[in-house]
Amino acid sequence: MNLDSSLVGPSCSITSPTIKTKTVSTSGQAKIPTKSPSSSRKRSFNNNSVVKDPQTIAEELARKRARNTDAARRSRQRKSMRMDSLEKQVVELTIENNELKTRLTVLEVEKKSLKEKNLDKDNRIKLLECQLAEAHQRILNGS
Repeated sequence: MNLDSSLVGPSCSITSPTIKTKTVSTSGQAKIPTKSPSSSRKRSFNNNSVVKDPQTIAEELARKRARNTDAARRSRQRKSMRMDSLEKQVVELTIENNELKTRLTVLEVEKKSLKEKNLDKDNRIKLLECQLAEAHQRILNGS
């Protein structure tokens, strides 16, 4: 809260909620209250405050509101751009996911087909080995 010192009478006192009052005793004399900041950050009060006319205050307030409005607009614009980017990314990743699922299905079908061919060839090899063993036995028996 900023009050004009010319408006405050001599019997008024201004206290800040962030300033605590300590009582200090010096060698048996009366206790003297001192002020110390409640946080490590010190506040500076401008004793030579200039009284601004209402027009200047209104202009500063209007500029501040305009800056705030611009900042809010830019923030909404950044949020909108982020959302657009994320939505685009969702579409791209969905397409990629579907393509990968299709590829997986094709590869699983190919794997099944190759396993069947491999099994057929293994069976053919066993059959030929049996036939070879029988032929070899006949040769040995026939001689």
